[in-house]
Amino acid sequence: MQQVTGRDHGDSGSADGLSTADRAQLTHALETRFAAPAEAAAAVLRQAERDLAEARDRLAEAEGAAESQPYSSDPLVFMRASVEEEVEALTRKTNPKKIRSSYRFLLDRAVELASGEVEGFQRDQQAAAHEREHGVDACRAAVHRAAAALEAAQATRERVLAAEQSARHGLAIMIEKLTGV
Repeated sequence: MQQVTGRDHGDSGSADGLSTADRAQLTHALETRFAAPAEAAAAVLRQAERDLAEARDRLAEAEGAAESQPYSSDPLVFMRASVEEEVEALTRKTNPKKIRSSYRFLLDRAVELASGEVEGFQRDQQAAAHEREHGVDACRAAVHRAAAALEAAQATRERVLAAEQSARHGLAIMIEKLTGV
């Protein structure tokens, strides 16, 4: 800030007050100092808006995928029943050759069932993990979090603008008091 001497430099300010150049310099300094926080608040707000839009898009995709997913039955239910039927059929066999043949068939089906059970468990775990991360409920929760973040970003931007407005009001008071205007 320039120091004003007792001489009048053609400005409308008084010897003890602020010249027009001083007022412009103070206003410029205020705007310069608030430029970074104001831009940062605007950037935070833009990012929160993008995050919310992305979360809503993912939710729409998840809902569409859930609605379009066809029904599929669990083949393991039928395999379990088949193995039980083979065990029951083995109990009715009396011919040694048929007993051995029936047992081999039962063993093949039981091993196939056991492998299917492990694969089914792994598939269920993967589906549950996918549902937790990308399912409809997870996407709804992400939209809720993104909306809350957007509200917080908007509040932050409003507080930054309020701080700047307070500084501008203080500058106006100082100018009024020093210039008597």
